[in-house]
Amino acid sequence: MSELLVDPIYLWDEKPLVIPDREHIKDQRVYAVDNPAMIPYWPAVDKANGTAVVIFPGGGYVRLAINHEGHDIAKWFAARGVAAFVVKYRMQEYGFPAPLLDGLRAVRQVRKHAGEWGIDPAKVGVIGFSAGGHLAASVATRSDFTFALDDPLGAISARPDFAILGYPVIALYGPDAHAGSRKALLGENPDPKKLHDNSLQFQVTDKVPPVFMLHGIDDQAVPVGNSLTFFTEVQKHNKQSELHIYQTGIHGVGMIQGQGSVSSWPDSLERWLKQNNWIH
Repeated sequence: MSELLVDPIYLWDEKPLVIPDREHIKDQRVYAVDNPAMIPYWPAVDKANGTAVVIFPGGGYVRLAINHEGHDIAKWFAARGVAAFVVKYRMQEYGFPAPLLDGLRAVRQVRKHAGEWGIDPAKVGVIGFSAGGHLAASVATRSDFTFALDDPLGAISARPDFAILGYPVIALYGPDAHAGSRKALLGENPDPKKLHDNSLQFQVTDKVPPVFMLHGIDDQAVPVGNSLTFFTEVQKHNKQSELHIYQTGIHGVGMIQGQGSVSSWPDSLERWLKQNNWIH
């Protein structure tokens, strides 16, 4: 199903829409999201397997690479029977905690509507790339985060059942920090506690879901150390997890083929999803 054929599902549907809406597209990237929403991709009825995935495109919390890290990913999942939701989340115009609140709300919305959408509420995962990987990892490790106590969906668990992280931003300080994401999310002079809390290697606990990670060993935008430090913590708690490091310097590969061994990561992901019974 084309993303053009369905209306977006607004994440905060109990609130009036922000007007004027500054959201716009430039160079195939989405900027200035004011009304966070998710675009659904429904699998064919005869293929649907009850699994769902919430997708967070990357872009340094400045923009969203919504095609190759959003719509392309959703089509791949839908073809494998998975209901997929491409999230347009708030970014630098709002800063922390708006993106995290949007990410948690997206998972809760999927679980809220699981019955009518044909989804198993125990098979809801997240996938994110680059800064979207930071958001997916935040949702996976900080699902109990609360900011406003009046969220009517607050009683629904926001913990994903699995997390897929593509060349994710993890550290916001230290030698592997991604300065652009840090500035967009936390501003010029961030509070040290917020820096620490949003450096996600420190947020991994025994509640972490199974994680699948991929990264290029020579990634020039987000150093591979981000994935290495995060996975070091994940492996202490969840043995259903995998880390794939590829011989490449490409950042933002998405599903693009012909880029060497890194282009095979979707095949590895598919085998992992089957091994853990999220797809058949």
